[in-house]
Amino acid sequence: MHRNINRRYLIGASATGLAATIAGCSSTDTEDDEPREQESERASADEIVSVGNASYRTTKPANRNQPPTDLYVSEGRQGDPLPTNNWWGSLMWDGHLLEHDTYLWSHPLVSSTGEQGFVFGSQGDWQVGEGPAGPNFATRQIELAGTVGFEGVAFDESVVTDWTDWSVSFAMESPNGRIDVTLVRGSPYVYIRADGDDVAVEFDQTAADPTVWADRGSTVGLSVDNAHYGLYAPSDAKWSFDGDETVTSSLDGGDYLTITLLPEESEEALETFGAYAHAHVVDTRLEWEYDEEASEVHTTYHFETEAMEGDQSGTISGMFPHQHKYTDEQSLGYTYESPRGMMQTIETSSYRITHTYPGILPHLPDVGGYDSERLASYLSEETSKQIIRPGEEGDGEGAYWTGKNFNRTSDLIGIAQHLGDEDRAEKLLDEMRASLEDWFQATDEDGRLGNTRVFYYNELWGTLIAYPALHGAPELLNDHHFHYGYYVRAAAEIARNDPDWAAEAEWGGMVDRLIRDFANPDRDDDRFPFLRTFDPYSGHSWAGGPSGDAFGNNQESSSEAINAYASIIQWGEYTDNEELRDLGVFLYTREVTGAREYWFDEDGDSLPELEGWQFDQATIVWDNGVAYTTWWTDEPEAIYGINWLPIGGHSLYLGLDTTYADSNYRIVENAVDGSFSHWEDLMWKYRALSDPEDALEQFEADGDQYEPEFGTSRAYTYHWIATLGEMGSPEPTITADTPLAAVFSVDDGRTYVAYNSREEDRAVSFSDGTSIDVGPGEFGVDHQ
Repeated sequence: MHRNINRRYLIGASATGLAATIAGCSSTDTEDDEPREQESERASADEIVSVGNASYRTTKPANRNQPPTDLYVSEGRQGDPLPTNNWWGSLMWDGHLLEHDTYLWSHPLVSSTGEQGFVFGSQGDWQVGEGPAGPNFATRQIELAGTVGFEGVAFDESVVTDWTDWSVSFAMESPNGRIDVTLVRGSPYVYIRADGDDVAVEFDQTAADPTVWADRGSTVGLSVDNAHYGLYAPSDAKWSFDGDETVTSSLDGGDYLTITLLPEESEEALETFGAYAHAHVVDTRLEWEYDEEASEVHTTYHFETEAMEGDQSGTISGMFPHQHKYTDEQSLGYTYESPRGMMQTIETSSYRITHTYPGILPHLPDVGGYDSERLASYLSEETSKQIIRPGEEGDGEGAYWTGKNFNRTSDLIGIAQHLGDEDRAEKLLDEMRASLEDWFQATDEDGRLGNTRVFYYNELWGTLIAYPALHGAPELLNDHHFHYGYYVRAAAEIARNDPDWAAEAEWGGMVDRLIRDFANPDRDDDRFPFLRTFDPYSGHSWAGGPSGDAFGNNQESSSEAINAYASIIQWGEYTDNEELRDLGVFLYTREVTGAREYWFDEDGDSLPELEGWQFDQATIVWDNGVAYTTWWTDEPEAIYGINWLPIGGHSLYLGLDTTYADSNYRIVENAVDGSFSHWEDLMWKYRALSDPEDALEQFEADGDQYEPEFGTSRAYTYHWIATLGEMGSPEPTITADTPLAAVFSVDDGRTYVAYNSREEDRAVSFSDGTSIDVGPGEFGVDHQ
């Protein structure tokens, strides 16, 4: 008797298929720059959720986009919040598409679902060409090897049945039986359970005929083109060959088999990987710890296995560069190529890696170096006009542009306080507080539901959706960490100055919900998925909702992801929430490491080296490669600046390697022949991290003429450059025992900076033995 999938989909929608649902969604909302319209009826109790003074909707505003209601998830996970921004999410969105146009990049394997069953393969050489965002894409070729199914039988669809932190299981059902597949990120193994006819592996007819170089009855070693595989059936089973195209097995009454991508063609590799082939990974679990005193983040990866036969436990897993460079664990010696660089392998049931947390600041401190009257005039320029103003495109007053308003305003509050201008500081706080509270209320004073500048909770997907919003955020769940990170930054700045506002019973509860939408640390939370945007095994975030086509998922602005996680650090610190603070430190540290490894390739061992790819960085990182372009332009300022902005006290990591920062800046400068046409302030602020004197000279030449980037201001740019001119570049070798601290060095001098968010004095200790005393709510600065 075949097991039923018990699928759950077509909820709340007519049965027109997911393709029709997606086709009906546009990438932007249809109502832009509109006044805050209200729906005619007063809200009923079940249409809103109150969180202290805040509230959000449980019904979608009229004429707004949302994620599809067609889902390919089994009833066993019904009601659970759905992971979206990951490497396998397309299975939930596209379970009915069995046409090889959606790929699963588990690394080192690549796979897909097809009408004849589960399709597996490997990654080939680098190639350069076009991609979804335009030219200058470097991707790994897809080399499919074979399909696992039942001979001559077609499958209807695939349905996700389970997932853990970096694994996914899904089922495919046909009239002659069902197969269940488990993929694990970083694993060379595919675990398959089969219930039905004899299992058949049909090799891809577009590839070369398979070459069998080992046949041990239940275990076969073979090669397809330049890739090598191990087929492991139960120990009493045998594989039967039907010509050069198909191999079958009855599994000798068992229901399990494993296919392994081997690192080489050898009996030794077949045996080594075979030792773990029937120890199926059934759970993966991430743990992190922030050691505040040592300023280190420890990450542990746990694998739980179930032996299908024998008593073997543990597994062999691949490690990406952000893992194997930061662990003392012994490598197995076998390696795989990947779009992220060389993968090392490890025999393990758990292993730990350690990264240094470099520290952040809420603002740069006040150390002089600027003309007070000039800075005050720049501040007056900003506060004399509308502070929270419409953005530059599309949704105007929507989530992203509102967030950039919040970033600019938060920075200006620090400037005003450095100048001792409390009136302007309070005006900025009031404007930002009013705008944030406006977004954080689902109804007007008369109790009518709002349909703009409002959050809606979609229970089916387990997500808060802001309306209006750009970039597929409502319908594809893209970019939530980018958008909401700015909101958390604003809330943190308010909390720094007005702790009562941030109380859970006031507005803080809503901020916590927003954080949990994109960075939920609690697997048992029934409202939001665990770490929606952060990929636990890849070591960085994904901006996309569904995982995409042959290119997989992607993220462009690593720096906006870093900004989001830095904002969580500050929110947790100012509200005395250690869980969220430590979460922020973990995510920030890992995202910074990921950016330096995979976007900037500071070690020179990640990006491709091949004809046609002459670029020194990746602007967009894809699961299957990298791109040197943005989603909207090929102008050099944007290609580089999108991975710098917003530059602030959380951005000091950009200057930890001043040699790289200097070289990177010069590439951009040379690309525009020394004349920036836009985002000049971003270029100058980045330049100040390696050469503040040059940055100040450029600002003096054009500082009163250029148009500031929307998320920053002339005042902040001037203060940033002048301050780094006094303190120098971030010092990479010294850390502190508090999350809000940094050290700067210039010539033979050092400047130690710390911010104390506590209500009492504290001594901050640095790793070189220096200690400074900092008053409550103050910066401490020590020049040596």
